[in-house]
Amino acid sequence: MHVARFRSHADVAGATASTICLIHCLLTPVVISLFPDIIPYLPGDTSFHRLLAVAIVLIGLAGFIPGYLTHRRKPLLALVATGIALILAVAWTGEGLNRTLELALSVSGSLLLVVAHLVNRSFCRQCRSCSNPTQPCTTTSIR
Repeated sequence: MHVARFRSHADVAGATASTICLIHCLLTPVVISLFPDIIPYLPGDTSFHRLLAVAIVLIGLAGFIPGYLTHRRKPLLALVATGIALILAVAWTGEGLNRTLELALSVSGSLLLVVAHLVNRSFCRQCRSCSNPTQPCTTTSIR
């Protein structure tokens, strides 16, 4: 597969995984409040959330790293690192947080990752050398 196509598809996969996480975080409380009898059937234990967080991080990094290594936009790296930190922090400390803070941190982390993937993808589309990973990016936009 062509490198540029892989980068594009990987960022879409990362943004999709982060969006699914976002939807899960937002809709689960609504579904539980509307249908409390469904609680025993929902995978809500800590290990499930940790597995979901690790999957999102791995898919996200697979999508983000190839583009970043070419265009090296440091602000974008900060966005990804912050999003990943929030997602992992909630997954490993969520039981100790109140529900509002847990939801706010999860949603913020997911949104940061979605935005980072979409921006990474747009940088790769602008970059004339992204199809050649041995060359640094030649665009003149901010670094």
